[in-house]
Formats: sequence, C-alpha cells, structure tokens
Amino acid sequence: MHKPTITFSVIITLMLLGLWLLLPSTTHTPRSSSLQRSIENFASDTSLASASWGFEARNLQTGQTLASVNPNLALIPASTQKVVTTLTALALLGEDFRFATRLQYDGKIENGILKGNLYIHGMGDPALGATQLHDSLAIERTFEAWLAALHHAGIRSVEGHIIADGSAFDAHMVPPKWMWEDLGNYYGAGAHALTVYENMYTVFFQPGNREGAPATVLRTEPVIEGMEWVNEVTTGPRGSGDRVYIYGAPGYNQRWFTGTVPLGSNAFPVRGSIPDPGLHLASQFRSFLMARQITCTGKVHTHRTLESISDPSVRILLHTWQSPPLATIAARTNMQSVNTYAENLIKYLGLHYKNEGSFARGAEVITEFWQQKGMPVRGMRIHDGSGLSPFNNLTAAQLVFMLGQAASNPALYEALTSGLPVAGRSGSLERLFTNSPARGILMAKSGFLGNVRAYTGYTKNRKGELIAFAFIVNNYAGTSAVLRDRMVRVMESIGEGE
Repeated sequence: MHKPTITFSVIITLMLLGLWLLLPSTTHTPRSSSLQRSIENFASDTSLASASWGFEARNLQTGQTLASVNPNLALIPASTQKVVTTLTALALLGEDFRFATRLQYDGKIENGILKGNLYIHGMGDPALGATQLHDSLAIERTFEAWLAALHHAGIRSVEGHIIADGSAFDAHMVPPKWMWEDLGNYYGAGAHALTVYENMYTVFFQPGNREGAPATVLRTEPVIEGMEWVNEVTTGPRGSGDRVYIYGAPGYNQRWFTGTVPLGSNAFPVRGSIPDPGLHLASQFRSFLMARQITCTGKVHTHRTLESISDPSVRILLHTWQSPPLATIAARTNMQSVNTYAENLIKYLGLHYKNEGSFARGAEVITEFWQQKGMPVRGMRIHDGSGLSPFNNLTAAQLVFMLGQAASNPALYEALTSGLPVAGRSGSLERLFTNSPARGILMAKSGFLGNVRAYTGYTKNRKGELIAFAFIVNNYAGTSAVLRDRMVRVMESIGEGE
C-alpha cells in the first residue's frame, strides 16, 4: 500500500480554504464585482478582529442578494432603529395620521366664570411647540387657539386648576435600558403624552477668562419653574465646543452640570431635557392666560399630583389641536435623528394597539407587525424607539426585509425616503460621498453610539434598479472616523456592480 502524496498545489488549496473559512460568511458573487472587492478589503482590516458586523445588499427589482456577510447576526443598531419605528408607524397609522391635543373642562360656566378645572389632555404629539420642525408650531399659536376657544365659550375666569393630563402614556418617560449619563441631556429626553419643545430646554453658560476657570450659568430658555442645579462646568480650550454633560432624572428638577465650554465664546448654549414637560406646558399656559386678563385662581397640576381627576370622556371639549401629518414627523425623526419623536411614536403604537402607552407594549406591536409580514424576528430585541439603548438588537437581514416591504408600497416608500439623508447633500450624509458616483443617489439613516456605527437605506445601480442595504458594525477597535470612511467605501460600491 502506497503512502498518499500531497502535492504543493493541494497544500496551497487547503491553506486558501482555511483562510476562507476564517472570514465572515458571504454569498457567492463574481470576484470582479466592485462590491465584493470592497467587502474583502473591509474584512481584511485588522481592527475588525474584535468586532461583530453584518452586511446585506439586495436588488429589489430582481430579488438578487448582491452580498451578504453575517446577515442574521443580532447587532446593536443605534439610530438605524428609527427606521424600524417610523416605518412601522407609517405602515400602521398612515402617512396622514395626526396626533390630537385637547383642551377640555369639567364643572360649569356661570357668568363667565368656569367653576371647574381646565385640562390639557395629551395623546403623545411629539411636535407640540416644536419650532424646530416649523415656525407655525410655536406654542403661542396653540395658546392663541385655546384662548379663542375660551372666549367662544364665554369663559373669562377660571376658579379651578389647570391640569396637564398626560395619562395616555405610562409614568416612565425614559426606557429602563437607557444609560444614566444620557438622561439629563437633550437626546435623553424620552417620551411624554404632553411633549413640548421636543422636551428640550437650553442652558447658556458664560466661560471664564482662562482655561480651567469656572463657567457661570446665565439663564435657561425657556425658564423651567423650580429648577435647581449644581454647576461644575469649567472653561475648556478655545474652539473645543460643547463638552457638557447634564445629569438628572425625569420628573425631578435637580440638574448637575459638568464638563467644559470653550474659551472665548459668549452665552454658550447647551441643550438639556425638560424634567416634566406636562407641568411646564400647563404652567406656561396659565401665565399666558393671566397676561391676557383670564384670571386663574387655582394652581397648576398634572394628573399625577392630584388624588383624582375627572375622566376625559365626560369632560367638555373646547378645542382640539392637531399635529402635522405623521409623514412630516417621521421625516424629521430620521433626517435630524430626533430621539424624542421616535420614543413618542413607539409609546403611541402601544397605546393605540395594546391600550397601554408604554415602551414594552409598543415594542410588542412592532415585533408582531413584522412577524405577520413574514419576517423572521429571531434576534430582534426592541427596548426603545430611537436606538439610544445599547441593549437593542437587529440584524442586517431584518432591516433589508423592512426596506423591501416599504419599497413595494409607493406611498410608504415616499414617506420613508423623504426623511432619509441623501449622500453628499443632506443630514448625516451631507459631508460624505461628496466626490462619489453615489452622491445624490444613495440615501440612508445612520446610527452612532460609542461602540457602534450603522447605516441602512437605498441606492441604485447603473441600470436604475433599486437596492436596499444594511451595514452594522459593533466594537471596532480603531477610531470612529476611520471606520466611517471604510464603511462609506463599501456603500458607494453597492451600485457599481456590472
């Protein structure tokens, strides 16, 4: 019996096979494919040794998967989660859906005096008072409409309280899986049935005259009644920007300011989260009425600060304020990556379909909706609507499935894509792809956390065929900027296939 001989060519073949097995699994694509070459270059980055990542690109016209790397690996999606939330809300509620905020009263009106309470009954409108969305949404416009309704009803004085009724949502403004360091900052504002100003205020700091000197608090806009703060902010290097963190929990007026503001700036603005948006709204409305000779002898309350309030169904309606259409709200959610909008949307889905305005019920609605659409939901974990929680998980395949579903419905596709940043032109992609063939064609929602960078959206190939893609990287060992540039090179090659 002869001893088997192993030729040099066989050894080389086995070595190459071993190396191939060590790489993330990919679908078979032609080796001449620009996309395939880009993925191979990306995968060869030694900084990916500690990373987990997934990618999928699918031609939605032909159904062909162009490339797929770890498509079913559950990863932290960061703000690409907003695509899931807004797309689900648009599909279920419709592009033209509007939130309602109602001015109501109980008791009776006698000789121009309301012997009862005024109620501001919120249903989760994220855009109330949001001039960031449009100037016409200034809260004074809402107050003027409510004042006109009071005049029409013959009310010149209110003997009862002004009550902010935010009972449509549960008491938890922020999800339990958010990080403590985020909660006091504007992006950690959470959701409230009576959201106002996107639940955000601005605190202005005056830096000292040298690095390390204390910075003083000048004012807040708007003024938050009863707010107390501990200010430990100091003066940082010139041009260093906003390095302030604000610590504080929802519902509590205590805030702790720490970090630095840049030397040489004047009235440097830093944004924080309003502790109790409903109470703030009611307080502002009371001041507005008093300044216009509508006397209010009662106090300002929320539905939680009184032992009991009348049921909304038995109150008398004075006025209904409606939000902009959902398509407009969803567009701002994705283009400017507004966390508060996404959190209000997920809670409203829970309220509307599960009769509970909570993050948990909203997450159930989203998961069940996509499962009914035929999407495998294994690995999908939803703890919020915005993606701020590092405990969320999605797969690249799930994101591409959702985008494919959206593309099959022209109205839904238009509503979603109207808010996706466009390569080289808008949002988070404005300064990317500037000299790329993908400029003006590729559109995607980006996501970013401390150890996460992600993109999901659409592009087109040379034939004009629509391609959906998702790209998520967790725990990359290099710098975020280097990772972003490497991901951009892969994304711009998606539409360059033969």
